[in-house]
Amino acid sequence: MKGLPAALGEIYTYRDEQYNWHYGFQLTEEHCNAQGFAHGGILMTAIDHGLALVIWEAVDRAFCATVHLDTHFVTPVKPPALLELKTQITKQSGNLVFAVGELWCDDVMAVTSAGVWSVKRAQDSRS
Repeated sequence: MKGLPAALGEIYTYRDEQYNWHYGFQLTEEHCNAQGFAHGGILMTAIDHGLALVIWEAVDRAFCATVHLDTHFVTPVKPPALLELKTQITKQSGNLVFAVGELWCDDVMAVTSAGVWSVKRAQDSRS
């Protein structure tokens, strides 16, 4: 991985019985703020990156970029912790994809997000 998502470290993936993707990463002290809790920026990075991967798969690996990401921090998380991202695409319309995601630590939801991604397919001549 390159760029900011590389800060997440190793990403764990699996597909459930309904073929939904799940992503996870190990929260360490390097991901924390001065108070020892997971930094909001790393949590948003995890959700943004994970949702983009789900959308990328759903649109046959076409380029996609985040247009909007509304994020709510529900519960603070301290390391060590394995955070799992549960995702769902809620709508696809033209070149836009709408999706939601939740980061869970054990049985506790830590973060929830809803967003919109723009998709640029190879045959799309618009810039």
